[in-house]
Amino acid sequence: MRAHPGREWLVVLSGTAVLLLGDRRIRIETNQAAEFPTMLPHAIGAEGGPCEILGIFDRDARRGHQRGGAETSPS
Repeated sequence: MRAHPGREWLVVLSGTAVLLLGDRRIRIETNQAAEFPTMLPHAIGAEGGPCEILGIFDRDARRGHQRGGAETSPS
């Protein structure tokens, strides 16, 4: 799991996602959404088969997900 500055939002478009957020495990099903500060260690995966999500990152969170981590300059 990773932590970095920023905030993330996600919507599950199909399937079931699992959001690991710190020591919590949260199931997010189709048409449900989640929002969290990315300074909490986090990871997202699928449960029980394919899962399609739409992720939205603020500028700081986007930098945290680019190759090289938060030190990567914006493109």
